[in-house]
Amino acid sequence: MKKEIGEVKKEVKDMKNNFSKVNKDVDEVKVMMIQMLELLNKLPSATEGMLNTPREDILIAGGYGGPWSEPGASTEVYSWEKNGWFEVSPMNDDHEGASSFIYKDQFFVVGGADSKAIETLNLDELPLKWTKFLGELPYPCDDQQIVVYQHSVIHIGGFQYGKRWSNVISELQLTLPCSMKVLCQMPQPRGHHCAEVFEDKVLILGGFNSVMITNSVLEFDPRRNECKEMPKLPFALRRMATVRWRDEVVLLGGRDKDDKVLNDVFMYNSKTGKTTALPSMLEKRDGCCAVITGNTIVVMGGRNEKRQYLGSVECFTMGGSTWEYLPAMNNARSRAVADVLPSTRKYV
Repeated sequence: MKKEIGEVKKEVKDMKNNFSKVNKDVDEVKVMMIQMLELLNKLPSATEGMLNTPREDILIAGGYGGPWSEPGASTEVYSWEKNGWFEVSPMNDDHEGASSFIYKDQFFVVGGADSKAIETLNLDELPLKWTKFLGELPYPCDDQQIVVYQHSVIHIGGFQYGKRWSNVISELQLTLPCSMKVLCQMPQPRGHHCAEVFEDKVLILGGFNSVMITNSVLEFDPRRNECKEMPKLPFALRRMATVRWRDEVVLLGGRDKDDKVLNDVFMYNSKTGKTTALPSMLEKRDGCCAVITGNTIVVMGGRNEKRQYLGSVECFTMGGSTWEYLPAMNNARSRAVADVLPSTRKYV
């Protein structure tokens, strides 16, 4: 009897241990479900993004498509209504590794490889036609970032021909003659980086600091003309594309410190620096460009791990689970510029 009672006690103890383990596993599953629900609550459903938010047409210009292709001046517009890419008037010069921005209904393309030229496209006049801006950069510059903060055009880093990589943040004065008013200096030079504007700051992410690829993130305060370090990216990254979505910067593709081309996609919170993974793109891309229209991200071109230039285009609606291909561009291109067009007009 004592032996049997001892065995029963042992079985009861084992059962208690098993229940304890099960309860622990259940608690872990609960935590995971809560985290997933928090993320899902932040994201709109894919159907909501597609049906309730209008999507603007997309313009892409410039870039480089390899020695047997010359998209450096070509310009294409994607029409959601016609589900295709249409070539429009080309730029006057080639622009590879340039920067672009929209200011007062003008689409500006600035600099590029060995260029200090500026071109503009009046979005209120059809058909679209590029015009050489009377002013130009003080020096040839590429792989810089230019953003518009309120009424200021802010020029960040890049490669200055004859001066190497720049650590300067300047205000680009569009009055003639064009000039660069120095606002502050970053801790290190930076090119191949990305920048996104928020209500009271500009985030500068990743890039090449003249020695190595960096995972550094800087917050630039345009009111005080000061930079401060933010939490770093999960890994060093350059030549990626970014878009802003709510309080997040979405980073897409690029190259890591081992020169590996990526199809990774993740969000970086502009307030906390916390990162959240999103579904990977269908293709690996560096030197691609991206826009967001409504809740739909569209990624265009770039180069893959075989160093092939891409004309493919893919999209992802926030809240969805997979990327989908859109019709390919007429020209494969890397290091191009792109933006969405005002929805008040039809451009093709």
